Amino acid sequence: MEYEPNMLASTLASKKTFSFALLFPEPTSPEAYWNKPMVGVRKAFQEIQQYGVNISIHLFKQSDSNTFSKEAENILQSNPEGVVLAPFFSRESKDFIFELKKREIPYVFIDSNIQECDKLSYIGQDSFQSGTLAARLLDYSIPENASILILHFAKERDNMNHLVQREKGFYEYFSANKPERNIRLITMEIADPTDLESQERIKTILEHSSDIQGIFVTNSQVYYLGRILEQLNKSGIRVIGHDLINENISFLRKGIVDFLICQRPEEQGYRAILALFEHLVLRKEVNNENYTSIDIITKENLDYYK
Repeated sequence: MEYEPNMLASTLASKKTFSFALLFPEPTSPEAYWNKPMVGVRKAFQEIQQYGVNISIHLFKQSDSNTFSKEAENILQSNPEGVVLAPFFSRESKDFIFELKKREIPYVFIDSNIQECDKLSYIGQDSFQSGTLAARLLDYSIPENASILILHFAKERDNMNHLVQREKGFYEYFSANKPERNIRLITMEIADPTDLESQERIKTILEHSSDIQGIFVTNSQVYYLGRILEQLNKSGIRVIGHDLINENISFLRKGIVDFLICQRPEEQGYRAILALFEHLVLRKEVNNENYTSIDIITKENLDYYK
């Protein structure tokens, strides 16, 4: 008769509870990027909480990998049925997922991916292709023999997998597809963009390198660069950043930022929770790789982007 049991009804009848743990970066402001995945998490929770799902939220500081390890340990002590995490720090994330595997706790990655592991699912952008796309956009819009500044607003950038992959994709585009173009690529890492000395470093390179015609900011903090360009009254430099947050939107409207590459963070949070729910409660098979779209936003299509 091809009968299939109703897992939702069985779960309700059994009154079993499922505890999910989230490990996300702490938003740096009310409008910061990491508030957005939480919108999707809350939406998913509203849909599934009646089936006995509880979600505990653990936040770590983006500037301090020790806080990641501390919150990861708190999660392990609570022994949840499943975990959603942003593997922001590669080394600490690998230590954490090693412990999750030992305890047979399924986990879902969001925003950044680590390939060589037994994750249940990854939901987010293809960071390498995101970097390749940024390179192509600048290739179209800057003159021959120009220089491009790749700007990382990050501490321990080599430990942040998504930033490393974006930079790799960017470099790969020019080395593999445009070797004939005499493009000079300059990488700069700024640990704290609010630090005055760091801001002066950026101003110095912009004032003394007139051949810089393009700038690629690898994360959502392109607005720090926008403020500097506005102070210097610099025009004619093509600027690409990431993520549709209010600070970035302001500089996009002014024309100081030309492109924002967006990755639908609300959708990522929503789908990550549902992936655990489908695996643990509905006992369904879940896709291992779930890439969200790589969207290009300009001031012309900004008001029509949802």
